[in-house]
Amino acid sequence: MDSLVGRRLPAELASVLERDIRDRKYEAGEKLPTEAELANHFAVSRSAVREAIAQLRSSGMVHTRQGAGTYVASPLAWRASNGFSREEYDSESLRDVFEIRRELETGAAALAARYRTAEGLEAIRSAMAGLERAVQAGRPAAEHDVRFHQSIAQATGNPLFVELLGYFHEPMVRSIVVARSNTARRGDRDNGVHKEHCVILEAIEDADPDAARAAMLVHINNALKRLNLKLRADNG
Repeated sequence: MDSLVGRRLPAELASVLERDIRDRKYEAGEKLPTEAELANHFAVSRSAVREAIAQLRSSGMVHTRQGAGTYVASPLAWRASNGFSREEYDSESLRDVFEIRRELETGAAALAARYRTAEGLEAIRSAMAGLERAVQAGRPAAEHDVRFHQSIAQATGNPLFVELLGYFHEPMVRSIVVARSNTARRGDRDNGVHKEHCVILEAIEDADPDAARAAMLVHINNALKRLNLKLRADNG
């Protein structure tokens, strides 16, 4: 038993659980012990456990499924919720990332619309559904956003295209997390982002390469506007 006698504040328990999660005692997607089990293990009240879990949930480290329990979120979700902000990256670095994204992802959307299989289309829809559930539940959505864009690349059917975006994975993740964090702080833009994703998906479903390319271009350009950035090609 890891007793917290003498320091039973929920914040202390939250700190212990956070350390366990970061040390991978509990892996991403794994269900945490029940409220009663945690209370017994740490010799604290169940109300203290509830408050500690609430703190972890607000930080994005866990999410609760009604009637099913509390689960560990992915590391990407933690980054989206904890100060992974636009200010941490200079404007020039972000411009570099979005410059590449605009060129690559508009082409990927067009190719996906032209060559997607039923399986590829289902993967994009699945990613979109996960994104919608996260937004509706108020959970960090960056990991689902990344999956949406990755599934579009995979739907091109070109393994070299997928490999290229795979090489570019980390900068792409960073730009999406920063953009999502910025949107969350503004508080009034998520519906617009969601609509942009819907238009991209609809164009791919309709097998319309030109519309898919245009929809992705609008999405990337709007992300730049939300971050108050301009690419070199847009200056002058």
